[in-house]
Amino acid sequence: MTFESIATLFVAMLISAAVPGPGVFTCIARAIASGFQSTLYIIAGIVLGNAAFLVVVILGLAAAASALGSLFIAIKYLGALYLIWLGLRLWMAEVNTDDIDRRAASTNPMSGFLTGLVVPFSNSAVIFFYVSLLPTFIDVNHLGWIDGFTAILVISVALFVVLAAYSYGAARARRLLRDRRARRRCNQGAGALMLGTGIYIAVRQT
Repeated sequence: MTFESIATLFVAMLISAAVPGPGVFTCIARAIASGFQSTLYIIAGIVLGNAAFLVVVILGLAAAASALGSLFIAIKYLGALYLIWLGLRLWMAEVNTDDIDRRAASTNPMSGFLTGLVVPFSNSAVIFFYVSLLPTFIDVNHLGWIDGFTAILVISVALFVVLAAYSYGAARARRLLRDRRARRRCNQGAGALMLGTGIYIAVRQT
């Protein structure tokens, strides 16, 4: 890959990732509920899930993934149910305004990582997005392992930058809310956002 193709791919991915979708909404909801640090585990899961799809595309397995449609459908609904469950937990969570920092620090890393991993793996359209995106910038059929690794790295960094920016902004807004009632409404808003993300994934036609 040339520097020009790397830069173009990075910018294109930044723009694509910046469009609000399930990943963005999931990060915002967790940042509002538990702070910026807790979203890093979610972002790691989302980035890893996308990287896995990229490996599939680069290895030319898009047709095989298409044949596994029923498996993707099952994963989609399981992922949607998981996000809905998280949303309900956020909605009903007890509020303690004196415990904001400790709550953020105690967030389970594995739970956050699995939450992030659910997002791309519950959306079979992700793999087809990369099938259409990559050939615009690189020749996938004649792609060496160095170029493949570079493409995965560029897209992963772009995803991380966008999701971290959204999360940081949401977390900054959260820290302004010290009133118990405001925090309660904030948690309910985050829960509704997570719930809505799960429902969106479940009902969306892919």
